[in-house]
Amino acid sequence: MPLVLGQARTRRFFDWLAPSYDIVNAIIFRPEWRAKVRAALLPGRVLDIGVGTGFTSADVAGAVGIDLSSEMVSRARGYLGDLVLADAMSTPFRAGSFSTIVCAGSFYYLPDPLAALRGFHRLLRDGGRVVMLGPEAWFLRPLVRTFVRRDYEALAGETDFDLVQYESLRGVASLVVMEKQNVLP
Repeated sequence: MPLVLGQARTRRFFDWLAPSYDIVNAIIFRPEWRAKVRAALLPGRVLDIGVGTGFTSADVAGAVGIDLSSEMVSRARGYLGDLVLADAMSTPFRAGSFSTIVCAGSFYYLPDPLAALRGFHRLLRDGGRVVMLGPEAWFLRPLVRTFVRRDYEALAGETDFDLVQYESLRGVASLVVMEKQNVLP
């Protein structure tokens, strides 16, 4: 059972971590991983789920950040134009509002991954994309939930997404790209 599980516990954990978060990111989040995430973004509005301090999307035009932690949102102000303190499982956005949803270090904290992807599907335009960066290493399993390729394949299959990319990053993390299947008229 991961140590950080559930919305209340996740919020408290990130409120506590917020003052040191940029230092942690500098150690854990490799620059080449950030570059891969950003290269996978589609043109248009981007929703950064679990925006933290804005590390991933700070200078992306049209980016909107959402986070459960008020401490993270307060630290992201000034780096990102649009920030929303809200739960990613119940966002305040209209259907079809975004071209890309980014979960760089956040998807595995969501309480119901299947419901989350269904919600992301609603928020994306046809052909829109979910870009995820998450832990893959076995030694992280006591701390956080981890997903492997077959988990992402199953999630994509149940939510009308196509898994278009799965890349293991040194066996520690994985980059995942899913695209919303186009709806025929």
